Amino acid sequence: MTKLRTALLSAAHLAMDMTAVAFVYALIGMRGSGGAQTVQSVSSLSVAGCVLAYDLLAFGLQPFIGAFADLKRRAAPLLYFSLFGAGICAAACALCDFPQGIGASSVALLVFFSLCNAVFHVSAGAFVIAESEKKSAPLGIFVAPGAVGVAVGRLYGFSVLFAAGTILFVFGILLIFVRTKDGLLAPHFASTDSLKAQTEADLLPLLLLVFAVFVRGFGGGAMPATYEATDLLVLLAALLAALGKAAGGFLADAFGTKSVALVCLPVSACMLAFGGGVPAVYLIGTALFNTSMPVTLWLSFAALPRFRNTAFGVMACFLMLGSVLAMAVSVPRRAAFVLILLSGAAIAAAPLLCKNKSCLSCGRKRGKIL
Repeated sequence: MTKLRTALLSAAHLAMDMTAVAFVYALIGMRGSGGAQTVQSVSSLSVAGCVLAYDLLAFGLQPFIGAFADLKRRAAPLLYFSLFGAGICAAACALCDFPQGIGASSVALLVFFSLCNAVFHVSAGAFVIAESEKKSAPLGIFVAPGAVGVAVGRLYGFSVLFAAGTILFVFGILLIFVRTKDGLLAPHFASTDSLKAQTEADLLPLLLLVFAVFVRGFGGGAMPATYEATDLLVLLAALLAALGKAAGGFLADAFGTKSVALVCLPVSACMLAFGGGVPAVYLIGTALFNTSMPVTLWLSFAALPRFRNTAFGVMACFLMLGSVLAMAVSVPRRAAFVLILLSGAAIAAAPLLCKNKSCLSCGRKRGKIL
């Protein structure tokens, strides 16, 4: 049942990101398939404003929602609110051929979809985190499909809104049947209460991980592909990113977090920096680059052992801030290459400096932490 629940939550992650991003791109004029279908009457400033507002709300709210889940020890009501709320609204928008432009009502819905996305990530993540005390693979499986959902929503916009909303509603029903409720989280919260942590907030490792995800978001955004990005290649890049995230958790469990940080990230940095014009090289680099995501999430739980949902939100927030900065600031590819190397070094150093060693061991049998 646990594996089925994780699989359903992971698939729902794809549907949630696809729904929210599809609405954003429908709002700015995406009515068909492919970027060529964007309505030209929408100003570039409006497009940037809508995308920025979505990013800031969908990711910036996650630390606060995570803190709420940790303090109230509740996630199921939030999960169902996000699934049914976004699902019903998306289907209704599609049936009513809405939005037709940027106005007060459409902006209000943009805020609503952003809120649903933020709430879903934290509430669904809470159930996955409860299963990730001894291994990081479930985290990788959960975060992986989001990249595919974002790509599909961005490419096809309004045309997938009804299907995405319907799928979200169905996942809400399915999760009720597999008994996804707050009682499942009680043993997890009890175990975090009993942890022998030296500090409630291990600040130095936490700052290193925040730096790592911020630089990862900035460095990755500063090294876009230089080949012509067709719809197929965009989808392939999303699939490879998802594969990298999923593989990262398994690799960390088998070989240790330091191995992932000091092997996968440097190799990916070389491929992204110097192979941007060759699709095969760039796509493999994308997969390796994303292996660090479940690792940083899992390590952040040792930095905030009793506030793991908050830690999850903090990592997501700073990843977004790095990506947004990369859209606003132009840096040389070689500088971005160095930043990614520094990100790997920060991830590798974080467990070495962690005071909460008991929170890092987590009973792993095969893999090593360091």
